Amino acid sequence: MDHETARELMAVYERLGGVINEADDILRTLPEAERSTHLHALAVVIQHLWANLQHPIVREHPDLDPDGDLFQRKA
Repeated sequence: MDHETARELMAVYERLGGVINEADDILRTLPEAERSTHLHALAVVIQHLWANLQHPIVREHPDLDPDGDLFQRKA
């Protein structure tokens, strides 16, 4: 994927992450019986977003990693 398309997609995924965070804030106000099921489902969405959409882009374009070098191994 060319860098510009990758950059545009990562910007969209960042906005999507913001919306997911909004949902997380609301879900945390639910009673425990409802909250855990919804939070688990939301965690699955977040994991899918990273593993299947963002991570393939970051592997090809490391400069677009939203975490920068925070999790990269130090030599």
